[in-house]
Order: sequence, then structure tokens, then C-alpha cells
Amino acid sequence: MSDVSINEYQGDLHSLPETIGKLAYYQVELVKIGIISSTNFIVFVGTTSINLAGNVLSTVSQVLQGVLSVFTPNR
Repeated sequence: MSDVSINEYQGDLHSLPETIGKLAYYQVELVKIGIISSTNFIVFVGTTSINLAGNVLSTVSQVLQGVLSVFTPNR
């Protein structure tokens, strides 16, 4: 009976390095995916902010041109 349990433990000990290697690999992959996702999010937010700022400035410019045309005398 004790031989069976020793063999079971030996099998577990042989698979332990493989299991630790898989855990380390998955942690590295998780960090890599997190970095890529964060970078994509920052690029998306930056691009959207620049486009929004451009649209706001264009709208303000059009409003000011409209106001200026009201106060400019016609010839």
C-alpha cells in the first residue's frame, strides 16, 4: 500500500516543474495582454480627444463668424 502512495507522489513531483512553467508562462501572457490593451486604450482615447477638440474649435469658429457677420455693416 505504501508503494502505491510513493509512486503517486513521484508522479506528482515529476509534473510539478511543468505546472510551474505553465503558471509562469500564463502570468507573462496576462501581463503582455494587459500592456497591449492599455496601449490600445490610450491611443483610442488620445485620438478621440484630438478629434473632439478639433470639432469643438471648428464649431466655435463658425459661431464667431456668424456673430461677426451680424455686427459687420453691409455695403
